[in-house]
Amino acid sequence: MHARAVSRVIGLGFLAVAGAFGAARADETSELRLVPFPKQVRMQSGTFALNRPLVLEAPAAAAERFAGQLAKDLAIGEMRAPQTRAAEGRGPWFRLSPKAGGAAPVAEFRKEAGEEEYVLEVRPDEIICSAAGQPGLYYGLQTLRQLIRANRRGDGLPVLEIRDWPSLRWRCYQDDMTRGPSSKLDTLKLEVLLGSEMKMNLFTYYMEHQYAFKKHPAIGPANGSLTPEDLAALVEYARPLGVDILGNQQSFGHFYHILKHDEYAELRENESILCPVKEESYRLLDDLYSEVCPLLPFPWFNVCCDETWGLGEGPSKALAEKIGVGGVYVQHMRR
Repeated sequence: MHARAVSRVIGLGFLAVAGAFGAARADETSELRLVPFPKQVRMQSGTFALNRPLVLEAPAAAAERFAGQLAKDLAIGEMRAPQTRAAEGRGPWFRLSPKAGGAAPVAEFRKEAGEEEYVLEVRPDEIICSAAGQPGLYYGLQTLRQLIRANRRGDGLPVLEIRDWPSLRWRCYQDDMTRGPSSKLDTLKLEVLLGSEMKMNLFTYYMEHQYAFKKHPAIGPANGSLTPEDLAALVEYARPLGVDILGNQQSFGHFYHILKHDEYAELRENESILCPVKEESYRLLDDLYSEVCPLLPFPWFNVCCDETWGLGEGPSKALAEKIGVGGVYVQHMRR
């Protein structure tokens, strides 16, 4: 066979092998069980063994907490918890390896990278995560935990590189407390923790009346109300997990459980809507907000105001005939 023909056959054979190898890598990547799935995953050859004594180097303020989370996942495979050592050097990073030490890792991030971006590298001899900020380091740890829980190869992890960052600045989820049963502080903390492990960063609680208002004690049921002390404790618990707490108070419709009390009967547009043409309505809302907002550092507050069925048919009827029901609604929102 002519030399050029031989070269062409060899070249085609190499491309076929490389294509098959690339397809296998793509299949291997798509089979990873990670939530949310990272922006970039590059599979490589080899395995990092987990069934040996390991040391976790991490920022001193987070090392014990990180090690505790990893220990729970390693215990599923009957593997021992890592020892801890404070990470040295600049920038947020952690390393899991058989032997601590060595230079701090240096990672490159996108020019527009926010503090939630991270790079996680599983190598045959170590696992390293570098982040653009502390939130990214926590998210890198959660990805590593998911690899350990759901993507082990026996007692090891596949060698790979993950680069990830969020698509949305705020990733919020909610506990509908009012529909019951009323969530207590321990349940709210668990929800915050689970959400943070899925890289959510904003938690809210749907609220109509189940809060222990001091200025209006008749509103919150004695056996099922979130207390100011509970809310303050939830904010502090969520802070190191990178989760903010968004306050929530129905402020127009869905007001039945407040308006059903005789002392608030004069504020009814109907049995479930707060009247928007009485100044006392806004004094009530001001009282409710004033007891909750100071406990919440997050700068936003959800006033809800949905499902105002029957608006414009009660005391606001005359105003609605003048400016329309939509105008009445907008005027209330502006207040």
